[in-house]
Amino acid sequence: MTAVGPTIGINFGTHDAAAAIVLDKTVVAAAEEERFTRVKQTKEFPERAIEYCLSEARIDRSDIEHVAYFVDPALQILLPLMNLRHAFPSALGSLSSDVRKYWRRRDAVSLIRTAGGFGPTASIIPVRHHFAHAASAYLTSPFEQSLVVTLDGRGEFETAAVFEGRGGHIESRHSVKYPHSIGYLYSMITKFLGFRPQRDEYKVMGLAGYGGDRFHQKVEDLASFDDSSGRLRLNLRYFDHHRRPSDRRHLFSPALQELLGTPRAPEEPITDRHREIASAVQRLTEDLVVRYVLFGQRLVPSRYLCLAGGVALNAVANARVIETGRFESVFIQPAANDAGTSIGAALAIGTQGDLPLNRRPMTDVFLGPAFDDRQIEEALRAASGAGCRIMAVSDRYSTAAELIAQDKIIGWFQGRMEYGPRALGARSILANPSNAGTNRRVNALIKRRELFRPLAPAVQAEHATTYFNLHGAGRLAYPFMIATAQVAAEQRSQIAAVVHVDGSARVQTVMRRENPMMWTLLERFRQLTGLPILLNTSFNGAEEPIVCTPDDAVRTFLETGLDALVIGGYLVTRQYRENLVDNL
Repeated sequence: MTAVGPTIGINFGTHDAAAAIVLDKTVVAAAEEERFTRVKQTKEFPERAIEYCLSEARIDRSDIEHVAYFVDPALQILLPLMNLRHAFPSALGSLSSDVRKYWRRRDAVSLIRTAGGFGPTASIIPVRHHFAHAASAYLTSPFEQSLVVTLDGRGEFETAAVFEGRGGHIESRHSVKYPHSIGYLYSMITKFLGFRPQRDEYKVMGLAGYGGDRFHQKVEDLASFDDSSGRLRLNLRYFDHHRRPSDRRHLFSPALQELLGTPRAPEEPITDRHREIASAVQRLTEDLVVRYVLFGQRLVPSRYLCLAGGVALNAVANARVIETGRFESVFIQPAANDAGTSIGAALAIGTQGDLPLNRRPMTDVFLGPAFDDRQIEEALRAASGAGCRIMAVSDRYSTAAELIAQDKIIGWFQGRMEYGPRALGARSILANPSNAGTNRRVNALIKRRELFRPLAPAVQAEHATTYFNLHGAGRLAYPFMIATAQVAAEQRSQIAAVVHVDGSARVQTVMRRENPMMWTLLERFRQLTGLPILLNTSFNGAEEPIVCTPDDAVRTFLETGLDALVIGGYLVTRQYRENLVDNL
């Protein structure tokens, strides 16, 4: 069999629309559509992401041999049938809506060909959703053999799955069927607490750290798990996602109000009851995730684990898995959400037949566009016109480190953009972690978001264990800011801005080889302050995606309370802070 030719993987129609291009089983480029359209978590066809991927790979649309789609539309017909099975007769009201959705998804293949503009010889290949998730993790891991577990809201009719990865091939071993879903459980509570489901789940995770255990016993009635069979069951009397069409869902039923009280409206203050509910459901979710993973390990005996799916963005649950001691190493796809299925679907095409294994483990996520000095200079004209001071700097790292050491909060725009939801040092807002008040300033004045939201530390990998209680099994996860760890008690006062209320932090370990620009900046800051740590959060304003272009960076700088912007080899400050620049 000949090698698989250029392959584009895409996902759209749900959330986190994205595209990725694979050449010779190597991911050459990948990007979320939101970064180009500036519509957060857009569902639209990823036209601009595709254009970028083709440009980065330097190939034409006519050169594409395969387009891998992240779901198999033919299997979607099972969804309305399952709704009727579990919620007859109330689900009759959603039947027509479900069938219309099915036919729209069946039309996705023709839409891909027309909207994508691919040549007539390109094959459009649907890939089952959880298989795409599994491929996104296993085929980018360093493991030859591994347990692979995927967990999300729903893909076709499956909500969680166990696979075995071996020799570059993936085999299914178990799955959980809709409507029973850990993802829907967490989204339901997200909605109940007044946040937006499939978007604000991380807010619930952050809020959970403030809660007590008053509701822990009550929420145990929401879901059950059989450790011997892997049977996950939601108590469906508390849910309505299987009863109503999506535009009329509450996700929770009146029975949940009887159990937990009145749901919170989005504009209402957050009370101790809300914090305690978040804590209880977070703990329940962690327990279910750990139990399903350990069930999977009995089916696929392995000391190596790959995780993917939207639930695998829950950094606290990931930490629980890592800390079980049952695995030698855990790899979590950095773009564990649906954006990652573009990579997975494209890579999955290469698992067909008996092709030789030619995998490249994912050690960084810098798969997006970069911009040269000319493009940066064009964007800086807008800053100049807005009364900012712009100067070229000979050493961007020392310049940024000195500003941060003076407790300035900066935008940092360097190199290729990250893929996935975490800013890991290419499109970041950076600050001094030793000033406890920095957390409040970043959340309230710059990000304009809830004050309970934690901010993450980026630490040089060689110094990480001095400050954080890291587990050896998490060494492949920590570089991607996708698992929490406890901050060493004796160090918490030194890095107060990045310590959550429960003593944890969503740590990012930075290695010199894999992330050289961020490591160098950390080194300059360490030389000035003795601290090899920076506060690192994504470079974006309120309700916006992470910045992509120099224009995005300049606009966001002008609209927020950032003190400075270090973009390429340039420093941008506001004129009224001119003395700060002159002292550099």
